[in-house]
This record gives sequence, C-alpha cells and structure tokens, in this order.
Amino acid sequence: MQEVHFRLFKVNHADELKAKQRTTLMAVLLLLLQLGLFAYLVITKGFTYSFLGLYLLHLVVFLLLLVRIWFYRHPEFRGHVTVTGQGVRYRTGLFKKEQEFDWAEVDVMRLEPTNVLFILKNEEQHLVRLSKLRDEAALKKAKQKLEAIAFHKNISITRSAL
Repeated sequence: MQEVHFRLFKVNHADELKAKQRTTLMAVLLLLLQLGLFAYLVITKGFTYSFLGLYLLHLVVFLLLLVRIWFYRHPEFRGHVTVTGQGVRYRTGLFKKEQEFDWAEVDVMRLEPTNVLFILKNEEQHLVRLSKLRDEAALKKAKQKLEAIAFHKNISITRSAL
C-alpha cells in the first residue's frame, strides 16, 4: 500500500483571506484611534480619564492583534489531526499537549458521526473530533481514508449510528 498522509483542519484559503482582512481592518482602526487621541490631546491641551480609558482599550485591542499575528505565524499550536502510514498525531486545542500513537498500538477504531475514537491495546483511549470539518464531503473522505488504513493494518472498526 502506498504511503498515506493527510492533514485535517488546515486553514483553507477563504478563511485565511478573511483573517487577513480582519487583521488589516483592526490595524487601520487602531491607527485611526491613535490619530484621534492625538488630535484630542492637541485640541484640548489636557488630560482626562476618558482619554485613559480609550488608551487602555487601545492597548487591549493591540494585544489581540499581536496574538492574532503570532498564531498566524505559528500554526503548529492550532488544533490539528495528521494521519500517516505510521500513526496519528493530533492536538485538540490551544494549550493541549500534542498526542501521538502508532497504528500498531491501535486495537479498535470506533467511527462516530463527528468523532473517531481510537482504543489502544493498553486500553488507552484517544478521541479525535472531526466536527471542525465543515464540509460533509471532506468528513466522508477523511473517514474513508481512516477506514482504508484500518482495513490495511487489520484494525477492527466499529460504527456508532448516533
């Protein structure tokens, strides 16, 4: 059997474009806010507490912008599922540890409508949520590839009809 490698939850082009547009809009709004605050200081020649509140709001939004840029440059911290011929590697969330196991360790693979549960030979269980796949065709294709790998590796498959 040929080497199988596919990665779920990659950011597609449309989502990436929307994220770039939102980031650019946020940067423009921050620039306009800075210019407005500067004009306010020049015109009134004074300091008020409302100015301090707006400035602190600006800092919070600026920090959110920096976090967004950091996550864009470090996609390895996003949730992902990578399936290869040797095994499965996945991360379920932002601060979650990346999990990895080989196909030789898998005893049973349980297919559910939006999840795949891997039960290992040492009774350890790994639940991989496929609910992030928005496209029904992509979900079906991912399940078919997992079934093909399980069949080739002689792993028993159970299905849940829920």
